[in-house]
Amino acid sequence: MAISPRTLLEQGVTHLVDERRIISGIAVSYGDRSRGEAFCRGRIREVRLENGSFVPDEAPMDEQSVFDLASVTKLFTCIAVLQLMERGKLRLSDPIGRLDKRFSHIADEPIERLLAFQTALQTRARMDTAASAEEAERLLFDIRVGPAPVRKFYTDMGAMVLKYVVESAADLSFREYLEANILRPLGMTRTFCEVPQSLLGETVNCNYERRIVNGDFWLDTACPPGTVHDPKARLLNTSRPAPCGHAGLFSTLNDMTILARGLLENALLSRKTLLEIGVNRTGGKLPDGTDSQYMGYLCYSKQPDQTFSEVPAYFGERTIALNGFTGNHFSVDPEKNQFMILLANRIHNRATTVTGRANPEDKTEIIRWNDGKDYIVSQNFVYTKDKFLKNHIGNILASY
Repeated sequence: MAISPRTLLEQGVTHLVDERRIISGIAVSYGDRSRGEAFCRGRIREVRLENGSFVPDEAPMDEQSVFDLASVTKLFTCIAVLQLMERGKLRLSDPIGRLDKRFSHIADEPIERLLAFQTALQTRARMDTAASAEEAERLLFDIRVGPAPVRKFYTDMGAMVLKYVVESAADLSFREYLEANILRPLGMTRTFCEVPQSLLGETVNCNYERRIVNGDFWLDTACPPGTVHDPKARLLNTSRPAPCGHAGLFSTLNDMTILARGLLENALLSRKTLLEIGVNRTGGKLPDGTDSQYMGYLCYSKQPDQTFSEVPAYFGERTIALNGFTGNHFSVDPEKNQFMILLANRIHNRATTVTGRANPEDKTEIIRWNDGKDYIVSQNFVYTKDKFLKNHIGNILASY
């Protein structure tokens, strides 16, 4: 008797959370405008620090658990820019300098080129090593056009600049704009740029046990629950609690499902605009026959070679797909009117010793935990979620 896709999905989750312990928990949602399913498995963290020692933490993950969205924040920036375009507040052909004169070195660059990853940008020094938020912001305002990429186009920089474009065009802070034009209209009540103190106990931990040193848990005190994991966003956040254009928002599975359906129902953008977001604007064949990276408006586009595609195999070429470094995936296919959301935590890293052997099942590195057993390095969750999660969800959605 054939195993149902739903059962295979549950087995995949069990494999990742319980058997291989790649992640401590996962929240999954998929469906279309009227149907769908959501389920959660595992815990929001594996351990907590109590009286100077690490103890197991059994707090369950559920649809209201709060996740650091990381680069999925770029979707909100994209929506904001395109809303302002639809409302006549800006044109995608407008040069950056027309909206914000502080970006003097890229004043002539059109908004659309930053939105589509078509302009390579670089700062004089790394922003995450700046001594203060003010210094980091000065580096950003001094950003310049760098060497044109050949293979990889993805970068945080364009989205970081576009945050200020939104603020200038709307005459609102980025936080105020998102709240007034995306969060409140959709009823996304648990999406934050600053997690309330009362919800820190329900916030998924990104870095609590990021590494194991000599068999012991190692606590990264720079990133407790509710603190932005992205170092650039975390630094800039110290001057005023606000999301950056590339990272900094926190949300829940329930709220992100509301967002997916809001997009499909054209509650935020017209269907015409929605269909343009995921269109490839960078990728193509290189002289050696391989493909460069396919990117849309602050999102991934579908690659011809599915091995390197961030867009699920069963979604089409206008799909909007984003990944977050903290273990998240969000994709919406506006032609099929379907969506898929995975919220997890791949920063958790149980590694003590990397054995240097590849796991034949999913080609990820194997590490040896201090119980003598081998486990996959949890940072490789990004390479395992296709096989154990996305593909099974695709088979479920095919029956819709």
